[in-house]
Amino acid sequence: MLFLVFSFGHAQQVSFSTDRDTIQIGEQIDYVIKVDEISTEDIVVFPKDQTFVPLEMVEEFKIDTLNPKAKSFSLTKLYKLTQFDSGVYSVPPQMVKINDEAFYTDTLKVRVNDVVLDTINQKLYPIKPSIGVNKPFAIGSWFCWTLLILGVIAGIAFLIFKLKKKRDEAKRRIPPFEQAMLSLKELDKSSTLENRNFKQYITELTYITRRYLEEKLEIRALEYTTNELIAELKFKKEHKKLSLKEDMIFEYDKILKRADLAKFANSKPDLITLKSDRKQIEKFLKHVQSAIPQVTDEEKKKDEAFQKALAKKRKKQKWIVGIILAVILVIVTTTAVVATKGYEYVKDNIVGNPSKELLEGDWITSDYGIPPISMTTPKVLVRGEFDLPESISKNVADKETYSFGTLYQSIYVTLNQVRFKETQDIDLDAVVDGIYNNLEERGAYNIITKSEEFETIGGVKGKKVFGSFSIENPITKKDIKKEYQIVNFGRGGFQQIVIFHDRDDEYGEKIANRILNALEFKRMGQ
Repeated sequence: MLFLVFSFGHAQQVSFSTDRDTIQIGEQIDYVIKVDEISTEDIVVFPKDQTFVPLEMVEEFKIDTLNPKAKSFSLTKLYKLTQFDSGVYSVPPQMVKINDEAFYTDTLKVRVNDVVLDTINQKLYPIKPSIGVNKPFAIGSWFCWTLLILGVIAGIAFLIFKLKKKRDEAKRRIPPFEQAMLSLKELDKSSTLENRNFKQYITELTYITRRYLEEKLEIRALEYTTNELIAELKFKKEHKKLSLKEDMIFEYDKILKRADLAKFANSKPDLITLKSDRKQIEKFLKHVQSAIPQVTDEEKKKDEAFQKALAKKRKKQKWIVGIILAVILVIVTTTAVVATKGYEYVKDNIVGNPSKELLEGDWITSDYGIPPISMTTPKVLVRGEFDLPESISKNVADKETYSFGTLYQSIYVTLNQVRFKETQDIDLDAVVDGIYNNLEERGAYNIITKSEEFETIGGVKGKKVFGSFSIENPITKKDIKKEYQIVNFGRGGFQQIVIFHDRDDEYGEKIANRILNALEFKRMGQ
């Protein structure tokens, strides 16, 4: 009984506790596992990783120890759990290992509630419109196939030129006569006669002469039969293309026939005859070499000129092929880019667009006039002069105008400021009515005018007039279609910002919006 009581008193116990069992979506639960009656000799392993599914473990803390100096103490471990979908969930029992023995906690049920939508205190906003994005750059499979075909064509052209180069190098190799003499010396050094391979010896001997005749005289000596080859030599002798002696032809004919008998009739020539044939073959080769008409200096010059012309022609062919392939590659690449990105993209990025260059260039922020107006523009506005009607000019203390560009260029920006001697109320609606007449005086027609309220980033309110018009190009006499934005203010005088840009010019519109969005009135000394 004392043993049982002692064992029971030191038995470990595993339990868990939570701070709540109902949460809103995304809120966290404190899940604490506690192990009691632990000694310093016990090994305890708590749950790890995502074992709390369907809840998600957000964070786990270090093991905490209560009364670590006592003989038996408790261990606790805290976990942060959450869930992002509403519903009722059951957290399965968690296993705690103590000295290789498994202990389990009880199941926990957790309710996750939806977030209540407060439509009284929390305002509802309309769905935002979709935002246009540029079409992603994608190359069709046809472009890859075209590149592959171009690569194949380039490879074939390279092989053709390489073969031609090898052929030209072959023409510049060892001359036929020197090659024949060299082959005879190599035959002499061989052990063919010593091994009594007479058939092989005479066959090689006649082959050397046939190859020489084929290369030097440009006849098919390697393919001719003996009778055909002798007939060809006699033909050249009769037509005075070769100054051959009859006895040399006769002796050569005898050697060829002996070789034929050795190859086809298994005839075995003797050693003395073969040595005699060797000397006769060398005499024959030297005789043929001397019998060939010598090339004159004039012919040599013609041949050199021909070789230079041939090299020039081949170089020209390489350039032509390279240019054709380059043109095809440029056309295919341009077509692919136009097909995927559009003509405007190619025109703006390759040909160039003045408005795009202004938009992407370095902008300048500067103050103009008194009181100062801060404007951020692609270029610095240059001070100028402008006239006012006589009815207004009497009460004008000062007037200033700053601008860059002209009405006929892609971008035209102007800042007009008027200060009065006496305080004068500016009727901005009346100013809007006068803009139409002002545009007509400048030569504009087909004018469309709209107006709306405008407010700067500093809270200064004004009147914005915008629309489109056409104007005649003084040089080409063709219509130039324009869009405009004119903003008028009556802050201690009269201020007017005028921006003209080409119609359907997305970059011009972005420039205008950027200028107006950065517009700011400053106080004196600011």
